[in-house]
Amino acid sequence: MVNVPFLLERIELAALVEKDLGQPVRREGRWLKWTCPFHADGNTPSLGVANNRWKCFGCGRSGDAIDWIRVREELGFREACQQLGTMEPLAASVATTHPAAVTASTPSAVWQERAQKVASTCQATLWSDVGAKARAWLNRRGLSDDTLLSWHLGFNPRDRKLAGLWMPRGIIVPCLVAGQVWYLKVRRAAGQPKYTQVRGGQVALFGADTLPGRDVVVVTEGEFDAMLLHQEAGDLVGVATLGSASTRLPDAWVPYLLGVQRLPIAYDADLAGAKGAATWQTLSARTERLLPLAGKDVTDFYLAGGDLRAWMQYALAAVCEPTAAPVETQAPISPAPWEGQRVRIEDLPNLQARFGLRAVGGDPDLEGNPWQPKLYLVEEPST
Repeated sequence: MVNVPFLLERIELAALVEKDLGQPVRREGRWLKWTCPFHADGNTPSLGVANNRWKCFGCGRSGDAIDWIRVREELGFREACQQLGTMEPLAASVATTHPAAVTASTPSAVWQERAQKVASTCQATLWSDVGAKARAWLNRRGLSDDTLLSWHLGFNPRDRKLAGLWMPRGIIVPCLVAGQVWYLKVRRAAGQPKYTQVRGGQVALFGADTLPGRDVVVVTEGEFDAMLLHQEAGDLVGVATLGSASTRLPDAWVPYLLGVQRLPIAYDADLAGAKGAATWQTLSARTERLLPLAGKDVTDFYLAGGDLRAWMQYALAAVCEPTAAPVETQAPISPAPWEGQRVRIEDLPNLQARFGLRAVGGDPDLEGNPWQPKLYLVEEPST
């Protein structure tokens, strides 16, 4: 007797169809769409796969994985089940699909060409003498030179139009997926908002290239946290971010997460982070809240001396539950005694020693000029 439910559970239909037909042409809502092989399909793909079922909206054929093999291979029911039973279990390999194959909202070719030129120019600037202070700022955030290179970070030294795009002064963070530029984000050197996105880009899953083959993907609130976590534990987990706590995951990027078994959400330990994590939890039962053990976010935790790799090993070994209390109550955060004063970066170590505090996060000015300190500080334990 054939155990049909067992056979169907061990095969991801989208992966089976992709194995036969190649990458999907695009995504439409919950449907991954291919050109139907069973009739003369037109310019619009009519074969859809969703919820482990397939259906052609053109010729009307439909079914499950067994039906797919029966129609595709012209086999009887028993022969199709035997073939399915001898297959290796297939994961949702469409998680490796290029964005161009699953969405029609790719930035225009003209914009991408300009963005590539901007990214290349700004990356060269970062590694020149002009970018020395910007590199030092990034290093102080915990990012190594190798990380800066691998993520193609750059620096724009002044507000200007570059390759036809208006670029504010600051650190340039390009979102590259499968060689395509999806957006350019600027961490501004001064002024508000601190982060701005260059016009013409599209919402994308930053870090998507780290996801293929990963059972666990950690979603961070921002790009800097994602890059730092990948630097310290990229062999353990994939990393991804939508760039802010309020951005929702577009349908086009869902295929990247189909094969993922666990999605820890490491958003900031604040109200916006809690709301953003709650949104993810409405999308998938595989999500779990993962709060930093000190400070507000992943970077704060690392700068406080936190071991991100050990943190990830703990997360992989345990079923993570939300911590019982906000991070601020676990590691009391103190305002700087000199808050409101103008303090130079080089003065901070002496001031911290004088007041018995240690910095666990910060936001230093790129130029090292006088600044209003915005540090998260933790009281040193008394001896």
